[in-house]
Amino acid sequence: MSCALELLEAVLVPPEGNTYEGRILVDDADSAVAYACFGHTPMTEATYDLYWLVTAADKRGGGLGRQLLNGLEDELRGRGARLVRIETSSLEGQGGARRFYERSGYQLAGLIPDFYRPADDLVTLVKRLTL
Repeated sequence: MSCALELLEAVLVPPEGNTYEGRILVDDADSAVAYACFGHTPMTEATYDLYWLVTAADKRGGGLGRQLLNGLEDELRGRGARLVRIETSSLEGQGGARRFYERSGYQLAGLIPDFYRPADDLVTLVKRLTL
């Protein structure tokens, strides 16, 4: 969670040279219910990284994460983005993060076993936004 908060701070109070961007989904009471942090991938042409996507615990399962992700992908298509890359832990959400992204059209692009710790792999997923 501290990583998510650091990224949010980099979006809200950007240091010089910052490439992080954020999108926040709010409910009718103007409370944040989902948040995405992303940015252009350095040294690439039209590739973006999705660093963090989180939905409030009491709002999960209601389609907000998918709504936020779809909106973000549409925005990036409008910018001419070709690819979105996501790195996640194989244990993140007991594998739920990977299942969420795969159901959203992301494909496994790479896996580094035991990256974070034994039995916790680094999973890289990619989605092509344009042909």
